[in-house]
Amino acid sequence: MKRILPVFIAVCAWSQSGIEVPSVGMIVDAAGNLRTVQGVAGNFLLGPAMASGVLSAACSEQLCLAKTNSKILSATGEVDAPPGPAVFGWHGETAVIFFPESRAFARWSDNTLQPFDWTVEGEVLSIHLGDDSIEIALRTDWAAETDGAVLLLPKGVLFATQEELILRRAGRSELRFELAGAEAITPMGPNYSAIRAGAAIYALRTEPGHEQLFLLPGGSP
Repeated sequence: MKRILPVFIAVCAWSQSGIEVPSVGMIVDAAGNLRTVQGVAGNFLLGPAMASGVLSAACSEQLCLAKTNSKILSATGEVDAPPGPAVFGWHGETAVIFFPESRAFARWSDNTLQPFDWTVEGEVLSIHLGDDSIEIALRTDWAAETDGAVLLLPKGVLFATQEELILRRAGRSELRFELAGAEAITPMGPNYSAIRAGAAIYALRTEPGHEQLFLLPGGSP
C-alpha cells in the first residue's frame, strides 16, 4: 500500500563524549530501558539506560525515536503522544509514526506531532518511506508468508517464521538465518535490525555482503 507523502523531519542524533566508540544504534532491553549498542560486529557493548519505560524505539542514520506510554522521545526533547507502543517509518530525515491503540498516523517534526487523516484496515506491521511515497505492510498482505514480525527495508524486507529469519532482497533473492521464536523486528540503526526472541535480543547486519546474526549482551538464547 503506497501513498504520496509530503513531509520533512529535522535531523537529530544522540551525542557522545569522551573516547569515540562506533555506535550501531539503539535497542529497548528486556526491562524497557533504551540503550545504545556500541562496538563492532561480533564485539558489541550496551550503553547505560538513557530512558526507562520505553515500549518501542527505532533508529535510522539521521534519527532515533523512542515511545513511552504517553510520549515520543528524541535527542532534542519529547512530545505528548497517544498511549501505547508505536510503529516508526522513515526515509533519511523524514519520519511517520503509527499508533496501534488509537490507529492514528502522525508526522514527527521538531518535537511536535502532526496528525494525518489516514485510515487503514488491519494490523500495521511496518512502514517504509520512499522519496515520494509510503509503503505499509499489513498483516493481510503477509498472511501467506508468515504470521510473525515483518520489517520493510529500503531495498527488501526482513520477516520471521517460526524457525527462521528471512532477508529478502529486491529481485526475490533470499538469505535465511536460524532463529526460533522471533517476536519483534525493529530498525536498530544503519545496516542493522534488532530482533527480540523471548529474553534475548539479536542484531542482524543487513548490509549487502556482510549479513550476519549476532546475540547482543544481556540476554540468553
